Amino acid sequence: MTLIQIHLKPTGIIRRYVAEKDMKITVGLTIRGLITQLSIPPELKLMVFIDGQRKNADDILENGNEVRLITLLSGG
Repeated sequence: MTLIQIHLKPTGIIRRYVAEKDMKITVGLTIRGLITQLSIPPELKLMVFIDGQRKNADDILENGNEVRLITLLSGG
């Protein structure tokens, strides 16, 4: 199994569940897979930016990516 390294940067409420850190993941892991692996509750609505660009949950992570997880707020 080949591993790559990413840098995780949570912003907002998501920091209750995961801290900023470097982490090793398997090659081919998607953003959706990372969120599942981190045990982030599915009811949290997230925007994900990879190296400053907004990405979709099915995009594959690459070595050296900076992954910013931003919690979306809703209310009324």
